[in-house]
Amino acid sequence: MKKNLIFALLTLLPFLVVAAAAPIDLEQEYRKLDKAIDQTNQYVQERENRISAYKTARGNIDNDWAQYELSRSLYEEYRSYMSDSAIHYIGRCIDLTEKMGDRTRAEECRLLLAYQCIESGMYHEASDILNSVNENGINDANNQRRYYITMAHLYQELGYYCRVPYLQGEYYAKHDHYKNLINNDRLSTNDDEALQIKELEHFSAGDAAGALKYSDQRLQQVQKGSHQYAIVAFYRYLDYSLAGDSVQARYWVTQSALSDVENAVMDQGAMWELANLLMGDGDIERAYRYIHFAWQCANKFNTLKRNNQISPVLTAISDNYEASLKRANRWLAVLAGVLSLLAALFLGILFYSNSQRKKLARARNELSESNTQLAQLNSQLSDLNSQMRQTNLKLNESNRVKDEYVGRFIHLCSFYIDRLDEMRKRVNKMVKSKDLDALHKFTGDSELRDNNLNELYEIFDSTFLHLFPNFVNDFNALLRPECRVTLPDPETLNTDVRIFALIRLGIEDSSRIAEFLHYSVNTIYNYRAKIKNGALGDRDTFEARVKSIGMYSPPESGVTQE
Repeated sequence: MKKNLIFALLTLLPFLVVAAAAPIDLEQEYRKLDKAIDQTNQYVQERENRISAYKTARGNIDNDWAQYELSRSLYEEYRSYMSDSAIHYIGRCIDLTEKMGDRTRAEECRLLLAYQCIESGMYHEASDILNSVNENGINDANNQRRYYITMAHLYQELGYYCRVPYLQGEYYAKHDHYKNLINNDRLSTNDDEALQIKELEHFSAGDAAGALKYSDQRLQQVQKGSHQYAIVAFYRYLDYSLAGDSVQARYWVTQSALSDVENAVMDQGAMWELANLLMGDGDIERAYRYIHFAWQCANKFNTLKRNNQISPVLTAISDNYEASLKRANRWLAVLAGVLSLLAALFLGILFYSNSQRKKLARARNELSESNTQLAQLNSQLSDLNSQMRQTNLKLNESNRVKDEYVGRFIHLCSFYIDRLDEMRKRVNKMVKSKDLDALHKFTGDSELRDNNLNELYEIFDSTFLHLFPNFVNDFNALLRPECRVTLPDPETLNTDVRIFALIRLGIEDSSRIAEFLHYSVNTIYNYRAKIKNGALGDRDTFEARVKSIGMYSPPESGVTQE
């Protein structure tokens, strides 16, 4: 009996703990993050002081081993702070270890350099470095494990960003190959890397509970507020997002961003992710502040990878401000029209009142009737004056909103002008130095165009789904069950749906659709015919029914997100 009671208590303990836990106050967590952002200069100065101390010590010694230790420390300080400097100092470590004949540490530093290149989006350089390492010649178990981890990470990143299906499949196959080589014999059961690998395996399999189990173990091994804590917290955000717990997900992504700020980390993933979530929540002010801060950090870290990730969110916020400004202008036009109408009405009534007064002077016998009419007119005039005061108050408020959004829009325009000017300076520098190869490579690379095209489709999808959140369900309702569309990502449209999304927006010409989606007119025609063949009812009226799905109504002020 006693044993059964103890077992029952142990079984109920997790539920009792959850029930007793205080509810999460996300607003309070956001305020903590706001305060930390205000103190960013202090955190950055602390890191700069450590870096200066290492550099000073490095300049005062000639011993190769001591030089290596200090260069390694500088690499650790720079790896999440400034990518170029981190690469420089780990390269210095490679030179020193080779000079000392320490093959094991030289291999380790090369692998660290490759990993840093991957984190910076320099996949070609990382591949060259890894190819220079003889896999079969690695004698150190830790280096062998690090080699497999780095190779798996490289092919995971290549697979994620690749848009060529057969190449993407090859990259993911190589990722799985190297991930399988990282077996439990090479990792301690409590090793954070082992726990992270297991967590990711459960996450990839869609098992949120299993992923959180290993995340809990990782959380117990890190110090709260450390950079490693920020990494663990970010993975917990992903796990809770998979579980559908939006409150916990926002809490942990906020904790990750807070730890990054307090540790002066410039390679931030949590901050721009949080900004994106806040846009969906309608908190435009915070979303703008956080994405602007993340953009500044990305510029300091100086990698194209982070800039490409942040740019779509920053563009969405810019578009959101522009839409808000247009909406405010429409309201101002309506209010101005109403005010003009009231002014004209007021002048007409005033003219009529004066006319009545003259009539009263000429016709004293109609004095009683005229007095009654005048009293009525005065009452109307009082009501109109009251309405005018209310209209003036609304107009003043509209002007204030307009000034606020105009200022922000001008700021964003200035920011993009600076970006274009930076590109101009870069090209100008290449021209001045006559570095034609670099200029040719810079202007001939289609990656920028492809990235911009993908960003365009992402912005189009998110904007369209914001305007018509139930479009996919309503669209499928017009199709036979076997012909309905299933989207792998509910926030991303496929080509079939995107074509009919354009038709819903009034773009019906196949040539215009083909131009936007970069397909041939024939291909667009085939897509349209295929979908219409699966329609419920008359296929000839299918597109007309698609155009009648939903009607756009402007969101309330302060809630619009792109």
